[in-house]
Amino acid sequence: MNIYQAIWDADQSGSGIKPLLATSDAAGQEEHGFIRVLTKTETLRDPNILFDLALPQHKRTTYDLAQALFDNYALDEQHAEAETPEEREEIHDLLDAVVDSAPMLVARQYVEEATGTSVSSARWYATLLEMWFRTFRGGGDPALSGFEHVFVGEQEGPKVQGYHFWYKYYLDDGMVQREGNRAAFPGLDDDRIVYLRGQYKDGQEQFAESVTISYKWMAPDYDAKVLRPLTKPTGGFFVGCSVEGLMALGTVRAHLGARAPKEAVINGARYELKVFRSENNQHIRTFYPIYLGPASDVTPPDVPVPDPVEPGKLRILAALVNPQGDDPGGERVMLANGGSQAVSLAGFVLRDANRNRLAVPDEFGTIPARGAVTVSLPKGSIQLSNKGGEITLLTPGGKVAHRVSYSKAQARREGEVIYF
Repeated sequence: MNIYQAIWDADQSGSGIKPLLATSDAAGQEEHGFIRVLTKTETLRDPNILFDLALPQHKRTTYDLAQALFDNYALDEQHAEAETPEEREEIHDLLDAVVDSAPMLVARQYVEEATGTSVSSARWYATLLEMWFRTFRGGGDPALSGFEHVFVGEQEGPKVQGYHFWYKYYLDDGMVQREGNRAAFPGLDDDRIVYLRGQYKDGQEQFAESVTISYKWMAPDYDAKVLRPLTKPTGGFFVGCSVEGLMALGTVRAHLGARAPKEAVINGARYELKVFRSENNQHIRTFYPIYLGPASDVTPPDVPVPDPVEPGKLRILAALVNPQGDDPGGERVMLANGGSQAVSLAGFVLRDANRNRLAVPDEFGTIPARGAVTVSLPKGSIQLSNKGGEITLLTPGGKVAHRVSYSKAQARREGEVIYF
């Protein structure tokens, strides 16, 4: 199994939902979420490539935060962008929601192990901001960004550029009502997609995790308040991954230091993961999968697979890594419960970068809702290195509840608490 499968699985434990073929008898579990994918639609009068979506309320957060960004961008890639303070805040709201999500923690650990560096939550946040949202010039276009291209789509003459997010396609295909400013935008309909045909080969129609299709998009130009008829001759995207799941896949693939494989095997299918960067290699220009065939005759690349991540509200809030005086016995880790229910600490374990473990003492019992406790690290237990390191909180079942990293520079400040 490769890193991309590990990210996919972590995402399914978080906000990702299960893709199902329309021809499958498998019942979708509404509490987990599912989307049915119709791949043979040429004979239908009103074909929809994606339909019958169950997106549970507890998984909607990042989908809604991403949707709020869709009208922030100029449609024509040759036009400049005028970002408002409100739009910048929407970007940070999305990043705050995804930075410590299950697939991002898997991606982050992979980058740490591949590069031999410590990547704190703040540093990972900055990486996502730089890769996906920072604008750059390219090919004469003044303000490109990876998020706009991959998640929103943009115009190049009569064609659609990018547009590789299944949920955006689902919304544009008229499946839900959206936008409260419809009266200020004449002709803005819910159904903005005309499906043309599937472009499947080598058995892709047997895998619900991706589609390759042709379609027309009545693209809203929010600046001019008009609809632009654009065509996507060939388009492909994964199906069922969340915003953070797709970003995690793209970030690992595009990260120069990680040198992640160019091919992925996900749920039995093999893909080439295409990525293009800005001229200075700091930003993602585009990221999308190309289906290559079944993976039954392919040996996936041997890459380290991080521990599974268990979603939850229990987090490592802060740590005193370098106390004044002798470190042994003076180091501390603060755990916080951001949920609305108390959480029992029985069976939870703290682990350091050397995989030494410390069971959370029984004396703490439970953490009340929105409460916190501070765990002192006894001499001879886990160690928080002053040269940078990692702290992991494990569930009673051995899964990762939360993982944080800190740098040498952060640990150098004696007596200061590091907040994650």
